[in-house]
Amino acid sequence: MSGPTVSVALRHRFDAIRRAELERLDKKLRGLSEDDRRSVEAITADIIHAIARVPERALGEDTPKPALDAVVRLFEL
Repeated sequence: MSGPTVSVALRHRFDAIRRAELERLDKKLRGLSEDDRRSVEAITADIIHAIARVPERALGEDTPKPALDAVVRLFEL
């Protein structure tokens, strides 16, 4: 895998966790209006984007294979 490929996989992994947690918390969120639910979706997506941005900047084409392998193992990509 290349750095950019790992970067995309990492973002997908983070977003999958976000979606799973929102689904798990569905009962707690049922009292929210549709607008509020959309806001929660947007806010959590923005959080994931901010978290993923740091490793994305570090994972380039020249990232050493051991570093890429470590990220893949750490985040189960």
